Amino acid sequence: MAYLYNNPEDFTDELTEGFVAAYPQWVRRVPGGVVRSSRPAPGRVAVVIGGGSGHYPAFAGLVGPGLAHGAAMGNIFASPSAQQIYSVAKAAHTGGGVLFSYGNYAGDVLNFTQAQDRLNAEGIPARTVTVTDDISSAPLTDTAKRRGIAGDLTVFKV
Repeated sequence: MAYLYNNPEDFTDELTEGFVAAYPQWVRRVPGGVVRSSRPAPGRVAVVIGGGSGHYPAFAGLVGPGLAHGAAMGNIFASPSAQQIYSVAKAAHTGGGVLFSYGNYAGDVLNFTQAQDRLNAEGIPARTVTVTDDISSAPLTDTAKRRGIAGDLTVFKV
């Protein structure tokens, strides 16, 4: 597969800008990622997903009706920062709280937990569903280390 891009340091920003330009009916850009272009009904729980942007653009592509309300997007194969996650969650929130869902990567766990704690401290209920289904990343005796690669989409949809 061939890849075309400008400055590698601008890759994630350009990827996001291009994705939003291609699908403005579904997503809009916010600091740290994307949210639905239309606001959900007030009081609905906002589902916010996320992770690194090396998946072209897996997380942004799951934002829309019937799926997520927002996606926090880090750099290539790097977790989004707690600030990016918080920013996306605030933009997606409509009064019903926030449900985070993401894979069981150390950086994602750390940064989503920090964003969740910040939202809860501000009075915005926030909870997490971590995906840990990937049997190839850890044996049965270490299920807590499973990273959740195979079933993210299914869990996000549910």
